[in-house]
Amino acid sequence: MNPTWNILREHVKNLLLILAAAALTAGCFSSVEPPQPTSTSPPLSPTAPVESPTVQTSPPEKPTTPSPTIEPTETARPEPVRVILFIGDGMGAEHRQAAAWMGFGRDGQLVMDGLKVHGSLRTSSVGNQVTDSAAAATALASGVKTRNGLVGLNPDGEEVITAFDRAQELGLAVGLVTNTPLPHATPAGFAAHSENRWDMNGIAPQLLEAEVDVLLGGGENYFLPTGSQGCHPEPGKREDGRNLVAEAQKSSYHTLCRPEELAALETAGIDRLLGVFADEGIPRPFQPSLAEMTSAAVEVLSQDPEGFFLVVESGQIDWASHGNVAANAILDTLALDEAVRVGLDFADCHANTLLIVTADHETGGMDTHSQPTGNAGEDGPFTGPGEFVFYVTWTTKTHTSALVPVTAQGPGAYILEGENDITAVYHAVLEALAVRGEPVLQ
Repeated sequence: MNPTWNILREHVKNLLLILAAAALTAGCFSSVEPPQPTSTSPPLSPTAPVESPTVQTSPPEKPTTPSPTIEPTETARPEPVRVILFIGDGMGAEHRQAAAWMGFGRDGQLVMDGLKVHGSLRTSSVGNQVTDSAAAATALASGVKTRNGLVGLNPDGEEVITAFDRAQELGLAVGLVTNTPLPHATPAGFAAHSENRWDMNGIAPQLLEAEVDVLLGGGENYFLPTGSQGCHPEPGKREDGRNLVAEAQKSSYHTLCRPEELAALETAGIDRLLGVFADEGIPRPFQPSLAEMTSAAVEVLSQDPEGFFLVVESGQIDWASHGNVAANAILDTLALDEAVRVGLDFADCHANTLLIVTADHETGGMDTHSQPTGNAGEDGPFTGPGEFVFYVTWTTKTHTSALVPVTAQGPGAYILEGENDITAVYHAVLEALAVRGEPVLQ
């Protein structure tokens, strides 16, 4: 038997056990029917239309009958707003299709594809039809299009105001979860500013200076000085002598570095949390899982009475796709879907929660099909539930300009219906923040 299939079959078995346990232990019942298996929609166009580079886009027009908002009164406190943005780095429509087939069979669908609003996003950066993660993260976080390689800066090198900044102005807690290094381009786009996305030593302290309440991921190397040994095998990489873990502890962060510490964590009373679980990216099999980190982050952040904004990245979908390793790309997309289930369970119990699932760009030019092509480099066969067999081929080992899918539900989700620019995610988040009844300047 194909050893890749053995790995994937075991993963699917574990996924089904997790979903069954969630159904039995949920603290409240969903107000909507759980996602049911449906036929998947046709794949999105493989290339985005050419557009003139723009620095900033306006929010899409609101519908003639806008979503209802909660008006504050003297006697009633507005319901806290919560936003959870899930980013599958490099995750295109075909990645989601392959994961759905592997996890749920021919006619099944991912949890992320069961959200109410469906759309697609154009991902080009300024001066380039194909974006990198830094420019895409900046657009997602701030609504400002920029050049590849820049983090949190506009094309002229000026710092942008992010949705994290907007949320913090309103008193909300903010958090970042990733299975890549925490100072990597995608999480950094929400809380840092740099002319060089690879300057992770320069980005890491900014995450603490930005007062991000929850930071869970990899990248211990960039938090420790050279010659200093942390929890993981490699010594630190900081040449400025700073020990950011010690600095975080002095700033009231509860710090972790082992999966078992996260599993045993009592979150009550913890306002700030820093967990670095690897020197670089968290190695496979991911421990802790993306779902476990998401659950812990939600528990901590939800203690803020004003609400929270959490970004969760499955960053190694991109890494697997650069290597054209279909098994890992599928596993990582399923891992993100498990985290989305955590978010959906929370949203079912808490009104006024916006969930968004999308990507910063597509990587690999993945194509899924039920019959072998015989082309060189074809991956498979893969077999999902019901013995449905499929194959994967790739067209490149780099990023592409393909539209990426977006699914969402909650306040502001309507903005993402249909085809939009990637900056629409920022405008949807601002719309959700405005539901609190307080103005949010754009």
